[in-house]
Amino acid sequence: MAEHRSDTLVDALAAEAYRVRAQLDVASVSISVWERDRGLLRTLVNTGAISPGERERPTDEVYPVHTFPALVSLLEGKTPYCFGLGDRVDVSSASLAALLGKETQAAAPISVRGDVWGSLWVATLPGDRPLSRADLPRIVRAAHEIARLVTGLPAAG
Repeated sequence: MAEHRSDTLVDALAAEAYRVRAQLDVASVSISVWERDRGLLRTLVNTGAISPGERERPTDEVYPVHTFPALVSLLEGKTPYCFGLGDRVDVSSASLAALLGKETQAAAPISVRGDVWGSLWVATLPGDRPLSRADLPRIVRAAHEIARLVTGLPAAG
């Protein structure tokens, strides 16, 4: 969707992702937009410890929402999640995190005008302080800040 790839938007999201990463003290942060009509979550920005094959500003990093139960709950149910050490994780999310070399992960929906626009995803590396459910309020607040940023930007042409 061209409306989500505006350089202004991606620049602003990249700056915010760096701020969120420092604020939350996590290894990596990704901000993605939900292409609801296509059933895809499209990553716009990755920051921090990104894995080989990932790019800071990917053009083709997409995830079919229906293959990730946690994403379905996040996007359709507006339910944030955290998979810390020892937590029961859906197989798809656990496999992706392992592939990316991440240990714990959490995500919160980014809602704009009452509708889910996308997601904020944060992760730690093995040896980092693991994420827990106690971190969710801070992650949700960060997602709200991103929503304010998205709302305040002019629509892309």
